[in-house]
Amino acid sequence: MSDGPVGGPRRADIQGLRAVTVTAVIAFHLFGWPSGGYLGVDAFFVVSGFVITGVLVRERDRTGRISLRDFWIRRARRILPLALLVIAAVVVIAPWAWAGAKVASIRSDALWAALFAANWHYAARADTYFDTGSAPSPLLHYWSLGVEEQFYVAWPLLVVLVVAVAGGGRRHRVAIGALAATVGAASLVWAAASTSSDPTTAYYSTLTRAWELALGAALATVPRAAVRLAPAARSALSWAGLATVLTAYVLVTPDTGVPWPAALGVALGTVLVLVAGIGAPAPGAVLLTNPVSGYVGDVSYGLYLWHFPLVVLAPVVLTSTGATSAAVVLAGTLVLAVVSHHLVERPVLDAPRVRRRSMLAAALALALLVVGVGGTATARPDLFAGGTVVAADDPDGAVPPPEGEVPAPTAPNPEATPTLPTSPTTRTRSAVPGTSWRPIPLGASGTRIQEGLRGALASGSWPADLNPSPDQWQTTADQRAAMSACTATDAEDPESCTFGNRAGPEIIVYGDSIGFPLLATVEEAFGRTYTVRGMTKIACAVNGVDANYGKDEWALPCVDHRKMVLDYVRRVKPKVLIMTETYSWAVRLKSHAKGAASAKEWLAADQAFVDAVRGSVGTVVIVAPSMPGVAFLDCYRPGGSPGRCVTGIPTWWARTRDVEKKVQHAVFVDTTHWYCVDGRCPIFTTTTGTVLKGDYLHTSLQYARQLAPDLAYLLEASGVRL
Repeated sequence: MSDGPVGGPRRADIQGLRAVTVTAVIAFHLFGWPSGGYLGVDAFFVVSGFVITGVLVRERDRTGRISLRDFWIRRARRILPLALLVIAAVVVIAPWAWAGAKVASIRSDALWAALFAANWHYAARADTYFDTGSAPSPLLHYWSLGVEEQFYVAWPLLVVLVVAVAGGGRRHRVAIGALAATVGAASLVWAAASTSSDPTTAYYSTLTRAWELALGAALATVPRAAVRLAPAARSALSWAGLATVLTAYVLVTPDTGVPWPAALGVALGTVLVLVAGIGAPAPGAVLLTNPVSGYVGDVSYGLYLWHFPLVVLAPVVLTSTGATSAAVVLAGTLVLAVVSHHLVERPVLDAPRVRRRSMLAAALALALLVVGVGGTATARPDLFAGGTVVAADDPDGAVPPPEGEVPAPTAPNPEATPTLPTSPTTRTRSAVPGTSWRPIPLGASGTRIQEGLRGALASGSWPADLNPSPDQWQTTADQRAAMSACTATDAEDPESCTFGNRAGPEIIVYGDSIGFPLLATVEEAFGRTYTVRGMTKIACAVNGVDANYGKDEWALPCVDHRKMVLDYVRRVKPKVLIMTETYSWAVRLKSHAKGAASAKEWLAADQAFVDAVRGSVGTVVIVAPSMPGVAFLDCYRPGGSPGRCVTGIPTWWARTRDVEKKVQHAVFVDTTHWYCVDGRCPIFTTTTGTVLKGDYLHTSLQYARQLAPDLAYLLEASGVRL
């Protein structure tokens, strides 16, 4: 993403490679294809190592010294103006697009981005696109700039040091090459180890990315005269490199370990392209050297910086989706990149001193953009209302992250049942084993819930007394100290995740993180009489289905937890065991089963667990979980329409719910009416002004407690005696 080599020939093929790479990144973020498009940053890393080291080597060849001051000034003039402009634009626009809590988070992200330490910020926060189901930060892509800028600071210092040790003559190239090999080898080993043990940090870490930069750096020490290739060989090598890069973009998926081994193909392909052009251009490499590719490469830095904020912002401010939204993002990205290239980047780079007129023009363009968006949002809030969003077939926040980051904020178009009716009755299996389903009319509590949801769907504005308020979002989860043990309950500790009347009979809530809010519901309903014991563990498929955890060893704590629960249940013999968990595990099976096959596998796991405990439990109850939707902080905007937060019911969720109705010797409680009316699911209820979910999936503590009367009614109506 940096400029051509100072003091050396400007290579058209490098600009073309930048064009191909930034196109792949943008396409992946917009369309989810190519599946390995996110690896474009790895090509940028190799190119940056090559270009920057080439600048240092040629300066040493030419002058006999390396000026760190001049180098860093050139880098600052190249990187800082546009990077800071995009950060400023995001910070200024954020209050129009998001709630206060998210705006505060974005401002924190902006500070780290401005300091070019965003990669460590996101690594420390474990901030990934799959963490909670929330939309990513519009500045998340600055992690890669952090890696590069840290390289630009540390690498020249190391180069100057080894050149001083090497002494005069031409030994500096050998010394720099040896340095690159040493750094690259150490980084590669660390990357391979970290990708398995700590994939999130491995993705963001400068230490695990240094091998890619060092690979390009080592290549830059090769003298031009050393690469003696025939024109046909250069052309073949360039095409082979480009084909390798494109193949990696198409074949690699986000499930592959990042940066190792996912980045290997792109890195090697980039090296082939670079080698092909050392000493002489590679003839016939028209895909990389044509004028269009050259210009796109010239503006690639701006394309990269502008596209991601627009990708994240589009679902928030546009009523249209799909192709129309993508077209708006693409057009906006191109316009902003071109304008900022000519008004900001080139004037700063070309002028001996920064021209005030150019900077004022850039500031004026930004002001017009902000005023235009803000004015439109104020005058026509209906244009920013958005439509119903149906949750995609992506895994939810209760699922452990796969290896590496999944940098695709736009989900694939899911199957959906946007008009799936919610029956005026909720069906619950009788407590008598072997009996068939019978309809249970909604009671007074269920009717009140549905009225509140219908009111929310009809609302054109947010309640004035929204509970919790957007600025107090940390209160959506249970803040009691005792809840901390519920992330992985210790059955041997009687105080671990234990609530309610300690002298009463025991009700067990068994689940993953979905069980946390259900604990609040059960405690509110039965805690005065019963001990309510959470046997919960986050990031586990508690029914024992053979889920894809990313790595087999990540499943072991879940296996151990399930065995502990089985032993505990057989010893304690609770009155009731209530099981709940996210259905997203049903689309994360190791067998890769889909559709009916996935449902069959889920049913078998449910039945196996019920059969294992039913002899030791008065009644086994399976409660349908909340369905994935959209995070409140991603769709709420002061003065905006609640319609932006309405979601639908994914087909895979409904399929999994329906198959659980077939489990024998258990009571199944369908909770769809807690969240949806006629297949449309708002994010708050007008009955109490309460927000339904704390994030895109988990029921808020406030709403969970309000569901207690209906849970009690449903259990009693289905024959569960409490």
